[in-house]
Amino acid sequence: MLREYRDAVRDFSPNARLYLTATVLLGLTSGLQYLFFNLYVLSLGYDQAFVGLLASLPALVTAAAAIPIGMALPRLGFRRALLLGSLLIAIALAACALVPSRGVLIAAAILSGLGSALTSVASSPLMVAISTEKTRTHLFGFQFAFSTFAGVFANLIGGYLPLALRAIAPDFLAGLSAYRGVLLVAMALTLATLYPLARLRGLRGARERPMIARQIRAHRSVLAKVLAVEITGSLGAGMLMPFLNVFYRLRFDLSDPALGALFAASSLLTGIAAILAPLAASRLGKVRAMVLTQALSIPFLLVMGFVPMAGVSATSYLVRTALMNMSSPLLPAYIMGIVPGELRPLAASLVMLAWNAGWGISSWISGHIQVAAGFSPLFLITAGFYVTSIVLTYAFFRRMAETTDAQAAPSPSTDEDPHA
Repeated sequence: MLREYRDAVRDFSPNARLYLTATVLLGLTSGLQYLFFNLYVLSLGYDQAFVGLLASLPALVTAAAAIPIGMALPRLGFRRALLLGSLLIAIALAACALVPSRGVLIAAAILSGLGSALTSVASSPLMVAISTEKTRTHLFGFQFAFSTFAGVFANLIGGYLPLALRAIAPDFLAGLSAYRGVLLVAMALTLATLYPLARLRGLRGARERPMIARQIRAHRSVLAKVLAVEITGSLGAGMLMPFLNVFYRLRFDLSDPALGALFAASSLLTGIAAILAPLAASRLGKVRAMVLTQALSIPFLLVMGFVPMAGVSATSYLVRTALMNMSSPLLPAYIMGIVPGELRPLAASLVMLAWNAGWGISSWISGHIQVAAGFSPLFLITAGFYVTSIVLTYAFFRRMAETTDAQAAPSPSTDEDPHA
């Protein structure tokens, strides 16, 4: 196992190493923003309804912009899309910190959504372009894991950052929330990503010919299958995952430190699972690995919801998280491999659109179910959507995977430039 990872990392291209560096910096930004942004808005005197609006706008904008960005990406190019996306996120953070009026905060949320759409849509096709068949699954796994570990680190040290900033720059923060300084640190980290991204070179797949209607029609079956798998999975995830902190507080009365420790452990296991995912894929194949790990997570999901013991439920949550998220880097790596180069940006856009749409719809419905019937139905509904997504993944992609693996076997280290 160690030899396989050592060889894969050694074979990463300079572009892959640069992109992983940018991934760590953006992961730190995301962790700080997730931890403190809502608290910052409340500290300014705004109510929770406005916090909810600011939380929903980036996701809605990302979903709306995914397809247009995917269509424009072949002309725009990977590097420029990533640079522009990071710059928009940095501008949004600076605006929130320096001019926190209602209108500016709304505009910043929209900019942040556009920036996220640009960086996310470009990510998967870029990793295909800068990897070989031999290193591709490892690169997707490391990218997912590095982003997760960076977020964990940001959460662990973030709690001390406001106090440290107030001690360092008391005059600058006088009369203002110390969270303002945290947002400026996040902005600086985002700007730092521009350096490794600007050094990306030789992306011959970045300016492929524009997609035309005939090409889309020729591959509409694959694109429709990708859409179906993603939206069923996101409908299940959005029904429950955003509310697990509420579930553990109401069901087991876990304290804030206990919740923080539980979710930090979950994130760590997610990153470890992502690193181990290529091992499972190399021995079982990407599709079988995805189906097996997700299927094994379903019993632990049900134990979480129906066993009335906090320790058992929390342990099951950690195991479920590791198993389910082991497939997270495998699906985009597989999809990018079976979709022609001209359609990779569109496929990445469809994945983003489906996930954001399904997550948003089911989260809204989940709130009403919680009020009417509590959490128990949510675990059953989530399990149902997950099982449906697993069945669709196996039914849709099993034969494609066999064909792809057979074609790749004679020359596993070459990249034919043939996309979670």
